[in-house]
Amino acid sequence: MRKTLFIIMLTLSFIGGLFAQVNIQAGLTVTENLDGIGTTATAPLPAGWKVDKNNSVRTLGTYAAAVTATEKIGGNNMSTTASQGIYNYGAGPAATAEDRAVGFLSSGSGTKSGNVYVQLTNNGSSAINSFTISYNVEKYRMGTNPAGFSIQMYYSADGTTWTTAGSSFLTSFPADASTSGYDSAPGDTVSVTNAILSYSLPAGSSLYLAWNYSVTSGTTVTNAQGLGIDDVSITATGAASPTIFVSCLELFCNYWNLYFLFSGLGY
Repeated sequence: MRKTLFIIMLTLSFIGGLFAQVNIQAGLTVTENLDGIGTTATAPLPAGWKVDKNNSVRTLGTYAAAVTATEKIGGNNMSTTASQGIYNYGAGPAATAEDRAVGFLSSGSGTKSGNVYVQLTNNGSSAINSFTISYNVEKYRMGTNPAGFSIQMYYSADGTTWTTAGSSFLTSFPADASTSGYDSAPGDTVSVTNAILSYSLPAGSSLYLAWNYSVTSGTTVTNAQGLGIDDVSITATGAASPTIFVSCLELFCNYWNLYFLFSGLGY
């Protein structure tokens, strides 16, 4: 009985792993507003999404080693002494707001970088040539760190080795006058809209995206801004359909072939 139960659990775990990604194919759009994670501090992320934090600035980890839940909640009136970590941010009261975002807050004691990851798998029958990506970067706490803080998107074929997606996917905030929260959070939102990631993804293969949070420059991360990611939209574009040219002579001949066929005259 125990052996049978073990086999069943192992099988379910394997099946679950097969579907622990976001499926996409040419011509389709996938969206994630993160509202479904709920309002708890240890909120579970949607399937295919992960997070991590580490103690090196502007550094990414691996998708495989990342975790699937947040650690803390934040929202209106975040404290100047709020602790560092992975946040489930709420656009309003932290414990009740239905509009959620996932992000980070640095401090001298940790979270010098934070990353939000997603695995996209092409489950279609044709290759994807590029991706059109939109998302919001939201600020939940101000910070006086003179370098400011940024979120830069990266991409990877294996979830381990990362390449920057470029300046179109970089969002930076300058230093603020205080480290206070906002009476109505988020206090600032910057949208990345319809930015193009030129990447060819064959059918059956995966692409990993990562949004890295860290201080914009230098290595000092104190007096940090709290930033989150929200409202992600990803559209996959495939190869253009071939244009078929039919000559007037071909159309004329086909017309008369059909005429003779249906009239019973033949050739």
